[in-house]
Amino acid sequence: MMRLGLHPGGFASRLLNLGQVRGFLLPRLARQVAQSGDAELSALYEEVLSYGPAGDPRPPDPAEIALPIRIRHRGAELCFVNTITTFGAAFDVTLEEIVVEAYFPADDDTARFFRTADPSA
Repeated sequence: MMRLGLHPGGFASRLLNLGQVRGFLLPRLARQVAQSGDAELSALYEEVLSYGPAGDPRPPDPAEIALPIRIRHRGAELCFVNTITTFGAAFDVTLEEIVVEAYFPADDDTARFFRTADPSA
């Protein structure tokens, strides 16, 4: 999802707040690389970092508790709130790998877009 979401030829071209999204996602990925030491994850981080401007993106303000994701889709500007839930227990290492990411409409216009959208389109 990182590759698809941040690649200039992918979803990034639809993001209206790409800098803010990069600033939220890339530090999170960097923490995962540091915690895991996984070489493939490290290579992914370097790859998606190269998609944007040189240097590390500005991390989000610690007071920001939610990431708004603003996209352009079918001529409409849609806004979502992103949440990430990580499961874990001290006695079960496998639970540390379970992450659920969800997107919810952040405003009435976005919710209305999905309530009235043609499902066949």
